[in-house]
Amino acid sequence: MRLLAGALICLVALGADAASAQPAPGRNENPQAERVQGDSAEFLAEWHKRIPQMLRTGALRLREEREQPDGARDQWFDQLHRGVPVEGGSLWRRLVNGSTQAIDGTLYRDIRVNPVPKLTRAEAEAAIQALAPERLGPSLPPELLVLPKEDGTYVLVYRARVFSGTELVTHYVDATTGAIVRSDAMPGPP
Repeated sequence: MRLLAGALICLVALGADAASAQPAPGRNENPQAERVQGDSAEFLAEWHKRIPQMLRTGALRLREEREQPDGARDQWFDQLHRGVPVEGGSLWRRLVNGSTQAIDGTLYRDIRVNPVPKLTRAEAEAAIQALAPERLGPSLPPELLVLPKEDGTYVLVYRARVFSGTELVTHYVDATTGAIVRSDAMPGPP
């Protein structure tokens, strides 16, 4: 029980919601975003076939799977572009007796970025250190991601989370130029 409570606190602290893959308000307004949500038998059957295909091609990766007390299985998937996670691209589905009963999430279409960064993680960390006085901890190295932008384009970035005394700041550094693409602040615990 303590482990579950700790995981929930961690998810809240990192701004993630594992149960629903909805984009944060005001973010991910990318016109290439596809909201995946429906309950018709036809829609669910289509996605029941599409998810295994996407897993085989590497467009999705199973992040977590949990069996529920009623026997249902909940699965969370991350979207990938040529092996690189896509920020905000994720699906959740519920399987009952091997059949998809519910699905929810957001996926991004027409991603055309080179997934090979020009900067190393160390160079991305140096760019963030130049911006933020807080030090990145050794357990929080920058992560390579594809970041959807509001104009419908994408950029390959390193994402790093920096904890200060009062907030969690997430910086997105262009993996080609080292420029800060975006920074988001979230209040820390009181």
